[in-house]
Amino acid sequence: MEPAPEALIEPLLELKRLGGRVRITEGNDVLTRAEEGDEYETYWIGSLDLKGELIPTEDPNFSVPVQPDDLEPGDFWPSVYDGSKYSFGPGVERIWWDNPQTHKRHPVRESLSQELVATLSRYKPQGGSLRVTPWNDVLTLVDLDKLPSQTKTEFDSLPRVVKNLIALRRDRGGVQKLPIYAGQVDETPFSIDDPPSLTDPFEQESGGVDSWLDSLGETSQTDVDNHTVSSSETESDPGNEHDTDIPDDDPVDW
Repeated sequence: MEPAPEALIEPLLELKRLGGRVRITEGNDVLTRAEEGDEYETYWIGSLDLKGELIPTEDPNFSVPVQPDDLEPGDFWPSVYDGSKYSFGPGVERIWWDNPQTHKRHPVRESLSQELVATLSRYKPQGGSLRVTPWNDVLTLVDLDKLPSQTKTEFDSLPRVVKNLIALRRDRGGVQKLPIYAGQVDETPFSIDDPPSLTDPFEQESGGVDSWLDSLGETSQTDVDNHTVSSSETESDPGNEHDTDIPDDDPVDW
């Protein structure tokens, strides 16, 4: 990447001696994950005003802009697919952040514009996941067979070295997906509220019993002898009721 984020290299290497992956949120915070005992913890590395280009070492002639411009909703996203991950329900009436440790869903306070809601609903009527970049761009992954032929043509016309940077994503069923630009949000970073609790009063207008229970997060089977929850049960699983409600269609992780 040029220009290289020199100020972040030293604190990153303190946590990861051999280097590693980072994530840049919509608030320009740089995060990474490192092993802490038997688990991974998330660490704040610093802030970065991300700009410039990604330049393949194998062929510097083919560079990829970090922040593409002149895109219309539904256009192929010709850069790295990353950013803060959020989920939304059918009709984009609910937006939330999934806490990876507690599996609770934290409601997002901000609402999206009607134009952005229309685009997300068009490509993902059942809901799904989205990413918000440091420049307020909203991205999402769409199955190849649901994309306009123009979008697939745009990807096919890219040089192979660029395709390797903008890798096709696959969900658990092996379906190939391409990132598209959905639009922009007005303000970032998003604000999130505490997840609902079983002690909270039930409000019918919030979406009914199913919506209220779903917002509490997933449930896991416990061992009948010692009442512990196995780690495999808390992982997101295609057969889990938590996942059948809203598609977990963004398999990209750290």
